[in-house]
Amino acid sequence: MEEKKLYGDTGSYINNYVLVVTLASLLVYIIYQRRQGKKYNYPPGPTGLPLFGSLFSLILTKRPQYEVLNDWTRKFGDVISFKLLNTRFVLLNNEQMAHDVMGSMDVMGRMPVGIIKELAGTENAGIAFCSGQVWKEQRRFFLSVFKRSDSKGIGLEEIVGAQVVCLLAEVEKKNGTGFDPNSMVQTSISNIIAKIITGVTYEYDDVDFNRLMAHANRVFDLLGPAGLLSSVPILSALPTPALRQLTKEWDGMLDFIRKNIEDHKVDFNPNQEPRDFIDSYMQVMANMKTENNKGSFNETNLLACSFDLFLGGLETASTIISWALHTLASYPEEQRRVRREILDVIGQERRPRFSDRHKLPVTMATITECIRFRPSFDVQLAHVAENDAKVGGYDIPKGTVVSVNMSHLFMSPSLWEEPLEFRPDRFLDEDGEYDRKREPIYFGTGRRVCPGEQLARIELFFIITCILQRFTISLAEGVPRDLSCDHSFTNRPDPFKIHAKKIV
Repeated sequence: MEEKKLYGDTGSYINNYVLVVTLASLLVYIIYQRRQGKKYNYPPGPTGLPLFGSLFSLILTKRPQYEVLNDWTRKFGDVISFKLLNTRFVLLNNEQMAHDVMGSMDVMGRMPVGIIKELAGTENAGIAFCSGQVWKEQRRFFLSVFKRSDSKGIGLEEIVGAQVVCLLAEVEKKNGTGFDPNSMVQTSISNIIAKIITGVTYEYDDVDFNRLMAHANRVFDLLGPAGLLSSVPILSALPTPALRQLTKEWDGMLDFIRKNIEDHKVDFNPNQEPRDFIDSYMQVMANMKTENNKGSFNETNLLACSFDLFLGGLETASTIISWALHTLASYPEEQRRVRREILDVIGQERRPRFSDRHKLPVTMATITECIRFRPSFDVQLAHVAENDAKVGGYDIPKGTVVSVNMSHLFMSPSLWEEPLEFRPDRFLDEDGEYDRKREPIYFGTGRRVCPGEQLARIELFFIITCILQRFTISLAEGVPRDLSCDHSFTNRPDPFKIHAKKIV
């Protein structure tokens, strides 16, 4: 009995000790946070709770995350600050501030992604999710490949044009019956990216190709729901079933790319003109090996860069184009204006060329209004401050996660006249010319602006103009104008159908 009593006293002592240590740690943490608050002049924002910050405001609600953020924007103004656990966020709600901050070299970092480290052996690889010197070298190379695409190597217009021809053939096969355009668009965009990276195009029913798209869709499905919470290191590292599934799908995409890299090695010749992105990258690797200058060019970054091109190029472009087709089908008079301009300037005998955009102001204004009217992102992919920075007189301490509130910049009545109305003319100047300066920043801003912007613009222009040149599109019966969407990594439209009647 004495032993049990002694053991019970010891257990009680340990429990009390743990409680005291926990409370003391919490007190120290709160004091530290208050002192940090005095040290820095943070932008205004919700107060939040000790330890948790504003976490529960985002997770204990049935409202979409962007609606909560927009409530805070209306209350606190152009720049707001809040904490999610131990991570501070700054959200920019002003376009000029977005240009200034996202263009600053002090705010160029990315939050490390644990999956990349697990699968590639390093968390700082590729373009989209890396930082520092690796990012600079990889982005410089990436842009050099795309900039020379018009003269040699990878011909973007030819690749996109060939896939648009296939897409038009698939639309014509529907013979006016209703169909969901999203799967067709996604297949076309995937094939464009596959051709750029691997030099190969795939049939619509190719097993490996469809497996790749299935992996990509699952990656976005799993990435999306967390929104800003995915930028909180503690949360993104939790060994949840979703993280395990995400890792599996991510690796499935990498397997497709690994196989293509191995196939390229068989007949690669560093002295020949590169046929595709993989060839171009392997050529740089060979040259640097000869010069005994490794830099960051290795197979790990080749794999990661190819993955980033697939992931970034597929979802964004297909979402924008799917929304544009729904919107144009919803507004037949604006669709007719675009078609009249296309037929007047280009006719029906030849396919549009990207250079035609300079002679198609109504078309360009309408495409841009489609993007503004149905934003494909709620918030921009976040940056991380690598040094202390400033915005509007407020402090952005090193380590702060910084993002842009795209849903506010695209749809706020304080920024646009009647933002809920579809008005392409808002992007035309007094002379009826397209004014690119009025474009929303849908490809981002600053040095981390989307590196595939040129490709996305070509895809969007070609697909929209070629479809409207040959077909009149309309919503299938029962499809609403005000179509809902999945507010995830991107704002994918819910499934819908359109009719496409061939113009005789």
